[in-house]
Amino acid sequence: MAVSAQRITVSTTAVALNTADHGGIRLVVKNTDATNGVDLGDSTVTAGAGYPLAATTSQVVDVDAGGVLYAIRSAAADVVVAVLRS
Repeated sequence: MAVSAQRITVSTTAVALNTADHGGIRLVVKNTDATNGVDLGDSTVTAGAGYPLAATTSQVVDVDAGGVLYAIRSAAADVVVAVLRS
């Protein structure tokens, strides 16, 4: 698979950071916001209940074939995350 990068705005509805049509993928997710965090999880992730990704931090996630990682903001403001897929 080719490497791709994208910036995604995370708001009050969980947003997919990848698609399920890959045979397994590694994601590097960086929270570009200086103050606000996001929560990572599956399609049912809710604010304050997922894996916390604090402001300015990064996380590497290996997603199995058919899996999709989602993000939702955990504070009052939208957050932009940078996603590198490989």
